[in-house]
Amino acid sequence: MMIHGIYLKTKPKGKWQLVSVTVSPETARAENEEVLKNALSRGNEFAEAAIQLYDSSIHVPEFLSSIKEQKLLFN
Repeated sequence: MMIHGIYLKTKPKGKWQLVSVTVSPETARAENEEVLKNALSRGNEFAEAAIQLYDSSIHVPEFLSSIKEQKLLFN
């Protein structure tokens, strides 16, 4: 089972901050879109949201310097 960490970055050179964790790829995609939509609606034109995959919930950091783009697999 993969852990999906949803991260938000609000400044172009800022760090990615963990905002949510889920095991479902469908939920991760929906939460990712919602997090980005909320940040943009609050006037943050530089906001970015991304999903990072992990093998274990023990290894999910609160902040990241960079995120590699990953494709979500659905069953």
